[in-house]
Amino acid sequence: MSCCSDVMKPIEASSCCTPQDTAAQAATAMRDSGCGCTPVVEDTENLKLVGVVTERDICHSVAAEDVKASEVIVEKIMGAASSCCGADDSLEETTRKLHEHNTTSLPVVNAEGSCCGTVSLHHIQENSASVTA
Repeated sequence: MSCCSDVMKPIEASSCCTPQDTAAQAATAMRDSGCGCTPVVEDTENLKLVGVVTERDICHSVAAEDVKASEVIVEKIMGAASSCCGADDSLEETTRKLHEHNTTSLPVVNAEGSCCGTVSLHHIQENSASVTA
């Protein structure tokens, strides 16, 4: 049985943001990484996950409120660090968490709580297609 780490996209520090960054910086990280979420980390050295910003967060808290993204601090719009998947989670558990958090992608953390990747429904569907082929 496959686990989350088998299908996740490994993370780069540039794909993360800190609570003090702006929504504009988080959106840029999302765009550049091609992922629908930006892991929020304590700092870009240890990548300890403290939250997550999703496309939905930016849409609801920035665009829908007609607020300038460069004036919104990530800490004000980020979701809880519990909005993540563990590297060893089964793909079934990962899919459940994606649906539970009403998103298409989430950060993946290792046993130490550091962000090691992102996973999306697309990654899981690709894996399912290659297993059945």
